[in-house]
Amino acid sequence: MKKISFMQLIFLTMAYFASVRRIPNIAYAGWESVSFMIFAVLMFVIPISFVSAELATAMPEDGGLSVWIGRALSPRFGFLAAWLVWIQMCFGMVTVGAAFADMIATITGTKSLLSNDFFIGIIVISIFWLITFLIIKGVPITAISTYGTIIGLFVPLAVLLVFGTVFAFTHNPGVFTPPTADKIFPDLSDLGTLSKLSGIIFLFAGMEQASSSANRIDNPRKNYPRAIILATCLTAGLFTYAGLVTDALVAEGSIALADPAQVFSVMFSGWNIPWVTAVIAGMIALSCITEISAWTVGPSRSMLRCAREGSLPPVFQKTNRHDIPVPLMLLQAVIVTGIALIFVFIPGTNGVFNTILTMAVALYCIVYIFIILSGIIYRKRHPNEKRAFQIPGGKFGMWLTSIVGLVGICFVIFTSFIPPASLSASEYPAYVLFMLLGIIVLVAIPLVIYRLRRPAWKQADVSAPKQAAASVRQQ
Repeated sequence: MKKISFMQLIFLTMAYFASVRRIPNIAYAGWESVSFMIFAVLMFVIPISFVSAELATAMPEDGGLSVWIGRALSPRFGFLAAWLVWIQMCFGMVTVGAAFADMIATITGTKSLLSNDFFIGIIVISIFWLITFLIIKGVPITAISTYGTIIGLFVPLAVLLVFGTVFAFTHNPGVFTPPTADKIFPDLSDLGTLSKLSGIIFLFAGMEQASSSANRIDNPRKNYPRAIILATCLTAGLFTYAGLVTDALVAEGSIALADPAQVFSVMFSGWNIPWVTAVIAGMIALSCITEISAWTVGPSRSMLRCAREGSLPPVFQKTNRHDIPVPLMLLQAVIVTGIALIFVFIPGTNGVFNTILTMAVALYCIVYIFIILSGIIYRKRHPNEKRAFQIPGGKFGMWLTSIVGLVGICFVIFTSFIPPASLSASEYPAYVLFMLLGIIVLVAIPLVIYRLRRPAWKQADVSAPKQAAASVRQQ
């Protein structure tokens, strides 16, 4: 296995979860994003990343979190975790598609489409089906991931940090006046402010994927925790500052959550070079395509493994000559279509965007609870098992990390039921009902499927996916 350097692990970790698309969510929280980000790093990202790394180095084989959870808790929960990651991806990719739609409107100069719900819904559906079709046909679209990350993440971020700062100080020098404490800390008497936390937490969705790299760095016991802490602090610091710059430049109350190019439009229009905004929007659009293509394939492969283990009917075990799970890919495209239609039939882009994003966060948080519990149980069952990385501090370190993580996760789930400020008071009951029923139904479906599974669904050899895929295609 090829080793990676300490700095490579830091930037690889950042690339796993950082996205310019999240900056409007951070800006939406204003100065409160500082305290929200500190909470996210200390009580969410670091505990989950540490536990994930210990599980990943203890069980380095393919399968990821569904394998960890399946072995530590039970195969039922392993399937449930794979399902939840897969289904939250469908919600999350709708928000990515919405950002892509806004970038298309910016590139073409048709800003009136930025608030056109029908346009956004149609673009989300079209881009997801197009990428699904290309992947099924074997087009190596995921090969652009490296370039998409560099061009669509680091370049726009650097432009915003540098030129945004210059623009702010030259056009409104007072925007960075140090805030008072009441501006940084949320007003707990107004629960609506806590709803902004989900948008910031979503910045770190998928953080557990970086744990697979713990086996590839020298001296992981020392270097992995250092790399994770530095990567998360660097990401939190840069993106918090980018959010504050955006909040300072965009008119109060006008931040569009689905439009990461909005702040660039303010800057470059102010400098009379609006065409630069279209270039930046093209870069962000490329990163959206990269993110959709990566997430479209990843969770579906975990579901394919679960299908071959007998958790899903044989039809979902089939792959084509490119080893792509076609039935699963088509099913998730249908689900994304259904979710995207919410943009078409429910007015209010920010409110819809917030609701869909929050549902994705809540579903992923359930998986993170399973990961924490799996870490505790697996350590108890295999205390002497050698692994490249182990949470420092022995049993005390494991329990402290796990308790902090569980408290943080449960608090995020609690805040996900608080209606966002973008909704009117009359819409609050519908929002809470949507979240509650949505979570119950989406958790119940895989449990019912698992309960109804049949012995005949299981393939003879799950450990050799290519051979298994070939045998399925021959049937």
